[in-house]
Amino acid sequence: MRPVHIVYVSAGNGHRMAARALRESFDHRAVPNVIMDILDFSSDLFKWSYSDVYAFVSEHSHLACRIMYELTDKNREASVALRLFEKISTENVKKFMRYIAENEPKKCICTHYFPLNVLSRMKEEGLYRGEIYTVITDFGLRRMWVKDSVDKYFISGDRVLSGLLELGVPSEKIAMTGIPVSQKYSVLERKGRNFHEKKLSVLFVASSIPNALALEILAALSRTGLPLDVTVVTGRNRDLLTDLENAVFGETLSLRILGFVNNLEVLMSEASVLITKPGGLTVSEALCAATPMILVNPIPKQETNNSAYLQEKGAGILASTAPDVERLISGFFRNRSILAAMEQAASAIAFPKAADDVAEIVLEGKKGAKK
Repeated sequence: MRPVHIVYVSAGNGHRMAARALRESFDHRAVPNVIMDILDFSSDLFKWSYSDVYAFVSEHSHLACRIMYELTDKNREASVALRLFEKISTENVKKFMRYIAENEPKKCICTHYFPLNVLSRMKEEGLYRGEIYTVITDFGLRRMWVKDSVDKYFISGDRVLSGLLELGVPSEKIAMTGIPVSQKYSVLERKGRNFHEKKLSVLFVASSIPNALALEILAALSRTGLPLDVTVVTGRNRDLLTDLENAVFGETLSLRILGFVNNLEVLMSEASVLITKPGGLTVSEALCAATPMILVNPIPKQETNNSAYLQEKGAGILASTAPDVERLISGFFRNRSILAAMEQAASAIAFPKAADDVAEIVLEGKKGAKK
């Protein structure tokens, strides 16, 4: 059996984590697979411009993110800018195209639209004859995910479903599986939280949030004067870790500061509420842990679309400013039933076995996985 190829892009962490979740599922089935970052087949300069620049802009210039999104979220035939962007991108991954042509994988799964676009072009030109599957890693649809050559779309919710149908994608090509998350999220015991304890447990995933905003949010939590147990995860952001270790907050705020962690699923399952950026993978994990969410600093437009979906379903609330976070936490403290309702809403739209469902469909060609 030829290996299943799982192709992602290291622009943000979610695409990579979704790909790794799929690899876990294929490994569990003893199915040979290859996981790769398409940018590893490009020059160092192009990889830097696509990945590192994206990370910087997404944190520091939301206006630039919005402009880029709107420029590329168009019909390809009607957009000169989009065709030029695709041409430049494709020219920089010729090594990937040669690899695909020489190895002829039968099944490729894309967790980012860039490899999807490259494989689709190869298929149109007769350079690739295998199957193309795509995992849409957000809760809203971007046109760059939509290609005629896709054999199956794996999606997160009804907003993406309606978007695909409106663009003419046949329903039999769509499977509502959710966004793949690590298997450790599928085995979490969701017993329901005790929201009636005196203290609220707050988990703040601040790794991709500007340092100044993270400090403002913690100061806002301190201003509530409420008994809060706050755990801050800074990830690989060492500057933020240093800033927090030197910061002073009110006595009622019990603060635990963590860097990079390997047990985020446990922290999520123990928290009364999660404060986080609404990245597709992070919120999918939080849904599997049934954790109520306060959503901050979303990137236009993919993360603002995620926020809108979560608010619509009752699993999360967008906080535009640090004072908004303060207001929401104070409201939750007074009325714990809000958190209980959000917990139930999160659980209702979670897909903890998404990776297994995707793997099953890819391997067996079934029509789709029902929740």
